Amino acid sequence: MKQTKKEVISAIIAAAKELLRKNRRTVAGHTFTIPSPYEYRHQWLWDSCFHSIVLRHFDTAAAEAEIKSLVASQCKNGMIPHESKFNILGKMLPITSRITQPAFIARAALEVYEKSRNKQFLANIFPRLQQYHNWLEKQREVNGVLKVVDCNESGEDNSLPWDDEYAVPVHKTYLRWFPTYVPFFPQLAALRSVTATSVYADALECMSEIARVLGEGRLRSGYGSKRKAVIAAMAKVFRQEDGLYYSLTHSNKPIRYKTHSIFSPLFAAAMTKAEAKKLVNEHLLNEKEFWTSFLIPTVAANEPKFNPKGYWRGPTWVNINWMLHRGLLRYGFRAVADELLQKTIAVIRKSGFREYYNPLTGDGLGARQFGWSTLIADMILEK
Repeated sequence: MKQTKKEVISAIIAAAKELLRKNRRTVAGHTFTIPSPYEYRHQWLWDSCFHSIVLRHFDTAAAEAEIKSLVASQCKNGMIPHESKFNILGKMLPITSRITQPAFIARAALEVYEKSRNKQFLANIFPRLQQYHNWLEKQREVNGVLKVVDCNESGEDNSLPWDDEYAVPVHKTYLRWFPTYVPFFPQLAALRSVTATSVYADALECMSEIARVLGEGRLRSGYGSKRKAVIAAMAKVFRQEDGLYYSLTHSNKPIRYKTHSIFSPLFAAAMTKAEAKKLVNEHLLNEKEFWTSFLIPTVAANEPKFNPKGYWRGPTWVNINWMLHRGLLRYGFRAVADELLQKTIAVIRKSGFREYYNPLTGDGLGARQFGWSTLIADMILEK
């Protein structure tokens, strides 16, 4: 018997809740959610942020534990590593990666608080977030925008922008793991990232709001001013003559591939309404570029390097579409946001919670039972 729309949505939300429950682990007293029981069995930074954003709808204590576990791996200099909680036979090892990932932690912490109203949780987390943001400003800012020091730090391991950053395509090989994990190995990349900076600008907005909740008026103002400075820098550094925002190589060369990153400024509310309207009408809704049969691809379908099955080189990822969905709602594109939601529901119904998907066929690819694809539940519940 054919399911009703309500039954479909209820089934997806229930399945997301169950997947996150099954993927939860406790290591050395820290409880967190692994991305997949088959391929990714440690704790990863932006994965955990996405997991906590979904978990807040079902279990705020679990969502808080996710973030507490994440910041427990914070280094003395303030960095929060992109991967941690390595373990053998349940014993956590004292090693982490040497890089971070897009800074979603403040966004996750704020949204968990908005469900739990546990101000003590925020008060306990805030000093850690301050240390992390101080580290980002000192170690990752260049001319007001963020650089990333290797392709793994971007979260988009072998994506197209790195074709222009690396003279030797190490991002397509296992060599990319050396600067990520090997002590003292040089971290020479300095790609200035539209997506990383957009997430950073959004995080600063969240830091300002957290400071307000905690009664820290001076910090609230400081983070708010910092956000405005970053958004101004984005326009100055990234915006090109066609009106689109492109990442730059270490030598300040614009990386002009049309990838999902051109939509990242929507997430941070970093564009004018006129710019956003032009971006949506001319590129997002363009069937030759991003408006494919299922979710938007990571690379425009008419780019010569587009590969619908190539890791970060064409397939669709739910977290990227979640960011876009948030951005569309911020700018009032509710009808487009709802269409994107329906495309997300369609791909989950067809292929389940996979790591990524073919944007032309909806076929699931990569790891199975993948945690951040449960963001579909947040898209449904927060629309």
